[in-house]
Amino acid sequence: MEYYILDEVAGNQDIPYIGELPEELDMINVIMGKPLSLNLPIRLPVKIDDESVVVYPDMMTADIPLFSKKLKNLLDGLGINNINYFPVELFDEASGKVVAHYYLGIINGLIKCLKSGVETSPAGRRIIKNPIIDPTLTDGQMLFRLYERPLLIIIDSYVKEGIERAGLQWVSVIKTEDYISL
Repeated sequence: MEYYILDEVAGNQDIPYIGELPEELDMINVIMGKPLSLNLPIRLPVKIDDESVVVYPDMMTADIPLFSKKLKNLLDGLGINNINYFPVELFDEASGKVVAHYYLGIINGLIKCLKSGVETSPAGRRIIKNPIIDPTLTDGQMLFRLYERPLLIIIDSYVKEGIERAGLQWVSVIKTEDYISL
């Protein structure tokens, strides 16, 4: 089984910048997959300089994982059932106008499943380099967060193929073996 990292495409300057997160939306709890109690919909401010060039990708992960309706529906259709979704309204900081709708995707738990690829730097910092996932340790999950690097969302080849067929915008899928943490 091959595994991949699911992420947004980095470096797109036309994606709106998400402002300050609400207090009750703790980034660490989101990444760790802990249950949250939130007022819905979650309203997140975005800074928009020029509306004519703004791109709303199918996935944004700069602060918290936001999924478009198209991506959410795709993952639901593929049988991914370990994500809790919360509706999100992105609103323009300047005008207060809602400019896009997304879903915050909280992936339940972390899976410790690396066969190899964890190193320690001379300074004692853990580095993930060309990780290899042991499929016998994934509990059959097709999408999960990696215990050894919780910011990473891992998908299997079945989910990757579904994403490629769907023609999603600004979504990145790279082999786990090609990943090196900084």
